[in-house]
Amino acid sequence: MEPEFWHERWSQQQTHFHQPDGHPMLNKWWPTLELGTDAHVLVPLCGKTPDMRTLAERGHRVTGIELSPIAAQDFFIEQHLAVDSDEIGGFDRYRAECGAGTIEILVGDFFTADTETLVAFQAFYDRAALIALPQTMRARYVEHLYTLLTKDAPGLLITLDYDQSQMNGPPFAVDTAEVNTLFEHCGEVASLENGSRLGGQDMLAQRGVKSADEYVFRITATD
Repeated sequence: MEPEFWHERWSQQQTHFHQPDGHPMLNKWWPTLELGTDAHVLVPLCGKTPDMRTLAERGHRVTGIELSPIAAQDFFIEQHLAVDSDEIGGFDRYRAECGAGTIEILVGDFFTADTETLVAFQAFYDRAALIALPQTMRARYVEHLYTLLTKDAPGLLITLDYDQSQMNGPPFAVDTAEVNTLFEHCGEVASLENGSRLGGQDMLAQRGVKSADEYVFRITATD
């Protein structure tokens, strides 16, 4: 999937994939990662999810990586945060204090990020990154994600599963078997919760999906 696809989506406000409300499963399951308050958390392909604010208000140092400058700028405007900007490692960086923590969004290509210019992150939160990518890119995504983490970094992953023939992604369907295959060399994969995603106003239903399930996984590094 080419960068131009996402730039066009954001410039034309075709952002049905964006969910303006924080995810209820984040607060429910994030504590099971047992992180220190000031842990440095990576949110790949972050868009403008308000979940970054939720994490920062827990005291975490949150770094999102996002291709679209529109998404990054909109996030800070919508969250009413005073933002500073600079550059780091080829990325435009937007940064703000938030609650007991901080939020920064690096604007650029996730696949060019590296720990020579960025810190190694102590955890990750993926609500919409893996399911934003077609199947041909997912293994590459997971491989690169783990080059940006400390060796013991846990993560919380949320995916969708539905009949892919009913809708062209994104978001794409990623079932439990694929999650296990993608992350089997990264650590222990624990399925924490699953349930129906569709509701009366759900964007998936509006796009023709008859049923969909949402899954929450905890990925824990093993020795």
